[in-house]
Order: sequence, then C-alpha cells, then structure tokens
Amino acid sequence: MSDTKQQIARGFAFTGATLLLGVVIFFFTQGLIPFVELPDIAGSVFFLGFILIFLNLSFALARRFCSRTFEMEHFPYVLGLVLVLPTVVLSLVTERFSGAGPAATFIGIITLAALTGAFLGIRSGGRRRDRLIREALESGGTETPGS
Repeated sequence: MSDTKQQIARGFAFTGATLLLGVVIFFFTQGLIPFVELPDIAGSVFFLGFILIFLNLSFALARRFCSRTFEMEHFPYVLGLVLVLPTVVLSLVTERFSGAGPAATFIGIITLAALTGAFLGIRSGGRRRDRLIREALESGGTETPGS
C-alpha cells in the first residue's frame, strides 16, 4: 500500500475509534452532566473532571497518532473535535442543561480542553517519534515508526 493511502487509512481508523470513544464517554458520564451546573465547589469539581477526561484522551490519541506518522501532523485537532462531538450533540438532544448559557459554557470548555490535549499530544508525539527514529538509527535498524 502506498504511503498516502496508508495515512488516509490510519486517519479513518483513528477517526472511527475516536467517535466511538466519544459516544462511550457520553454514556458513562451522561448522569454527571447536570452536576456541572451546581453553584458550589461540587460543580467546579465535576467541571474539572470533564476537562481532565477530554484533555487526557485527546492527548493520548494525538500522541499515538503523531508518533506513527510524519504527515497529517495537524489531524489530531480534528480528532479532538470528533471526540467532543458525541457529547455535545447528545447532551443537547437529551436536554441535559437548564438553559443555553450553561450549555454553551460546557461545550466551549470541553472543546478547549480537547484541543489543548491535541496540541500537547502533537508535541509529545513528535518528540516520541524523533526519539524512536534516533534509537533505530543508533542500533543500525532501518525500521521507521508506523511500518
């Protein structure tokens, strides 16, 4: 398979897995979304939990994707948006919020968290890829990441 076709196939595979992961996140956390609107410290703790979930998963996906490819380096930003998409759509359809203001705040914050995770994952994945290539060259191998 040519390198371009392999990158496109990898992009589709990661997009499908990310969409599935986004749906799983929503189904496991759908009962916790209304707690984000609590005015006391509990609301902030639940909000922080959602931020950490989306930031961490987006970071892991971006790092894994970027450590395996040279092309499509900005594709993890798309993966971050795809990760958030099911939670956004399903929480709006099932009316989990009391109004438009809390919904917009929640959507904006988790989207920002996912994009931040993608940014950090791109940087980490690039460093990991460079380290793997350097180690392969030092050991005399011709193996490249992702092959």
